[in-house]
Amino acid sequence: MRMWACAHVIHLAVNTGSRLDSPFNIGVVVAAAVLILRPTSRRWLCVMLTAQIADFVAEMPFSPDHWALLAFVNLAILITMARRRSANLDALAASFPAVRVIMLVAYSASALAKYNSTFMEPVTSCAGAIASLASFGLTPRMELGPFWAISVMVAETSIPILLVLPFTRRHGVRVAMIFHFMLSASPGFAVPDFSSALFALFLLFLSIEDINHVLDRIKRVTDRSSVVRDARRLPWVTATLAVLAFGFLGYLTPAARAIVFTFCLLYLGGMMLGVLLTWRAARTTKAFGRVLWVQVPVIVLTVLWAASPYLGGRTTGVFTMFSGIRTEGTAPNPLLIPTVHLTDWQEDLVVMESTNDDAIETAGGGHIGIPLMSLRRMAMDNPDLEVTGDLHGKTVTFGPRAGQTKFAPLEWWEYKFLLFRPVVIDKTPYCSNS
Repeated sequence: MRMWACAHVIHLAVNTGSRLDSPFNIGVVVAAAVLILRPTSRRWLCVMLTAQIADFVAEMPFSPDHWALLAFVNLAILITMARRRSANLDALAASFPAVRVIMLVAYSASALAKYNSTFMEPVTSCAGAIASLASFGLTPRMELGPFWAISVMVAETSIPILLVLPFTRRHGVRVAMIFHFMLSASPGFAVPDFSSALFALFLLFLSIEDINHVLDRIKRVTDRSSVVRDARRLPWVTATLAVLAFGFLGYLTPAARAIVFTFCLLYLGGMMLGVLLTWRAARTTKAFGRVLWVQVPVIVLTVLWAASPYLGGRTTGVFTMFSGIRTEGTAPNPLLIPTVHLTDWQEDLVVMESTNDDAIETAGGGHIGIPLMSLRRMAMDNPDLEVTGDLHGKTVTFGPRAGQTKFAPLEWWEYKFLLFRPVVIDKTPYCSNS
């Protein structure tokens, strides 16, 4: 439970720059801090889970992938507790089989999204771009071709398979932690918010014996630390300082991001080493468990969320991060998952020619296509937006002036829940986290 609480704090600290700004994200961090002190407090657990879901909805449509993953997991836990009419440990444990399925759905969707022609092309692949950022420009000089793309695809494809198979499950946890620590170890590029959530979920695939060995190893190390001992002697002072540092330090200094990154590096590295050093300590395998019928709707919702881009729905925050996948327009690039548009939201793709918006002008070197739905959203936020581009083979000029095609406003629910990414239309390198 402490790791799950930490995942919530780390996400908000990383994504807000330690500048909390809403009652929902403040509520999440405060509840998480109390949970770290009192992991058996079910009331504060319910507060944290509910506040996180509320924050996810409030942030829509800009909520990122891993915040969606946490929301689906938290929803499954809350539904299980409601069904059991209890928030005790048994009710919490009863949610774990569904939580495992939700994690596997989200992770598998992320892995499968990378099976596309853009990701496999060294020039346009996000894998090469991320390696370059993480190595501060060193990897491009190595000229390894598709190595980075292939290594990422092999790792991300293997991890859910290893976690599903009983005889490889405990080994899959170790492999997954190594891989995701590597993705969070460089200040040039790091995703500690996603890794912290996954670390907590990966441990659900270990047996109780395995976890006890890990906790014992970590406890032996932390017991030697004077900082940890001081924190334990003054728990509420420690919690208050943690809330202030992770939640509000960004208002005082830009160094807050570096402080959070350093903490994440130590936390994730310590957890990974604790798991690795106990690899041979246990041999038991964790049973997957049985999913309850009340949890099935949450699993179905997770599947539909992951399938959204392939069905013509929203294309951001749907477990396709850093994949370069393109389901928009008439030439989708996925190699394994077929694209069947049930709406025309992605089909109306405007290939940019000119615009008065600097962000659009510079994105992808200007060689991008933007779904008309996205432009309509932007026009609602910026009524002076003007765009000239190719739409279904015809040059159209959109804007508010006479003679220009007016942007139709979105319905309230379209504006609140739908978000579509820009896509490159040639082989210009352009890596997006959506």
